[in-house]
Amino acid sequence: MIKRLLTRLQSPPLWWGQCLLCRHDCQQQPLICDLCQAELPYLLYPCPQCAFPLSVADASCGQCQRHPPLWQRMQVLADFEPPYARLIHDLKYHQRALNGRLLGQLLARQVTAPYPEVVMPVPLYWWRKMRRGYNQADEIARGIQDILPIVIDSTSLKRVRSTASQTHLSRRERQQNLHQAFACRAISYQHVALLDDVITTGSTMAELTQLLYDQGVVKVEVWAVCRTLGR
Repeated sequence: MIKRLLTRLQSPPLWWGQCLLCRHDCQQQPLICDLCQAELPYLLYPCPQCAFPLSVADASCGQCQRHPPLWQRMQVLADFEPPYARLIHDLKYHQRALNGRLLGQLLARQVTAPYPEVVMPVPLYWWRKMRRGYNQADEIARGIQDILPIVIDSTSLKRVRSTASQTHLSRRERQQNLHQAFACRAISYQHVALLDDVITTGSTMAELTQLLYDQGVVKVEVWAVCRTLGR
């Protein structure tokens, strides 16, 4: 009985095969129709280190030239705007786990080589994950693995203490809030991509990047569906 229940929970819902945006049938790509996918916004010329929009390709923004982030590269789909904002909100707060699968697939089609040897989703604290039922970054990672043959490691990084919501905190408050909030078991990776749904100030990724460097990782990049692009 328990085995049957777990199988049902892991199976796609009945609306697999319907576009998650317009709800029309779509069998070629079972989560989004061709029309909706053609209208999705993307960042054309992002800064390779912070994804700030630029007017030319392969150029770093002035801020990253003056103060480079800890990670080597950042890859995101778009600004935090429709329809991504709604998909992410429903993924996190309305039990739409399949949204993460779609977002991961879209992200996987946009990221470029050289690919990391492993993707490590940003962890949730245990009680927050229990309340939500899943970690949204894990769901996005599942979509990435649908497209790219990359190892997903959802166990080596741990959030070891609960932190206040980052939503209304300043950059400095976010940094203080996250201090020593994470731990990492011994790993042997050399090239890692950290994965999250949205990047705001980058404080979480900076904390995790330093933690990975302390473990001997040589190259860290950041993957996310969206980032808020205000300076």
